Amino acid sequence: MMYLWSNLCVVFFLLIFTSYFDLAFLVFVYQCLQELYGLSFLCSDLVTSPRVPRFQVLDALVSLFCRSNISAETLWDGGWLLRQLLPYSEAEFNSQHLELLQVRTYEVSYKNSATALVKEVRGFWPDLLITVLCNEWKKCKRAMESSYPPKEPKCVLFPSPILSSEDDIPDSSSFTAGERLHELAKVFVVLHQLQIFTLGKPLPEKPLIYPPGDLPANSRAQTSGLDLSGPKPGTEVNLVNAVPCRIAFERGKERHFSFLAISVGTSGWLVLAEELPLKKPFGVVRVAAPLAGCNPKIDDKHSRWLHLRIRPSSLPVLDPAKFNTHGKLKSKAFVDGRWTLAFRDEESCKSALCMIVEEINFLCEEVHRRLKPLLNLETSLNLSGLADEDSSSNTTPRNSV
Repeated sequence: MMYLWSNLCVVFFLLIFTSYFDLAFLVFVYQCLQELYGLSFLCSDLVTSPRVPRFQVLDALVSLFCRSNISAETLWDGGWLLRQLLPYSEAEFNSQHLELLQVRTYEVSYKNSATALVKEVRGFWPDLLITVLCNEWKKCKRAMESSYPPKEPKCVLFPSPILSSEDDIPDSSSFTAGERLHELAKVFVVLHQLQIFTLGKPLPEKPLIYPPGDLPANSRAQTSGLDLSGPKPGTEVNLVNAVPCRIAFERGKERHFSFLAISVGTSGWLVLAEELPLKKPFGVVRVAAPLAGCNPKIDDKHSRWLHLRIRPSSLPVLDPAKFNTHGKLKSKAFVDGRWTLAFRDEESCKSALCMIVEEINFLCEEVHRRLKPLLNLETSLNLSGLADEDSSSNTTPRNSV
């Protein structure tokens, strides 16, 4: 009930403080509020004197940001409304509001969001976490600084259903994990930008993320000869660190490959390559899959078998073209696959498992290293301030239009 009130409250006052909504819809929203919560003030008073409830609006918005378990859509709508109100509500926006936003929101909502995001570094999609954050940062900044709300008012009051997959996809699937990651990123970004905004600082064009680091010396990526472009089919690789294995992609058709796990910065792959008999130890990539989220596990009954989960290479939730108008997947292309690799002995199987775990650790550590300044709000504010000063000192001022 409290969540619904927050959502309706945002929509209601969004209507009051923008000029392009019709009165009939305003009265409709007011009637919803009156029926649900028994509000006693007159609709005519609100329409003719929108300044009357402004203090209560700010109270409600500040309370909204201080709570956990609020959807990203609601926070984005509330963030936009707060930015619209503050230039006209400096008297009502007192030190208590500011303290709540800068202290309570930081201590509760922001820290919880940051903690949840750190857990995703060890989740299904660490290789795409930075990409998602950068995309959402741009979208959120554009939405917060827009003269219009992020969505049409009716969409705010009656939000569209969350894009979902086919009903038989389990909660443990990478698809579900991708939807969760997307939601967490949106919440973290808007809370981070609100902290910057309440301090009176301009929003940077990009989130503060460290640049890619150098590859470790003698890493498997360097030894194999692969770069950031990844192991495309037909690519020639050095198999000096590979482990021979067998796998059947079709019943009764077993094939021999050399297996490699490789990470390059925040990317990583599972590689099956065929050895070149006349050019040892080189081979040709035949199949490649994402390293992240593979969840390696040695079979309980067959110690020479290694089970791997094969996740899609891209986040389905970021590709609306894959969904129909009802939010359902057009196909089951995003259902997780599975590999079972058979090795010649237990030691080879354990060696392949250790290789995978080590490369996943390299990948996740690099993601966490690059995100460190963004996850530490104080560091992020200080470094972004220095960056803004450097960029402003190297540019010539322009006349405003």
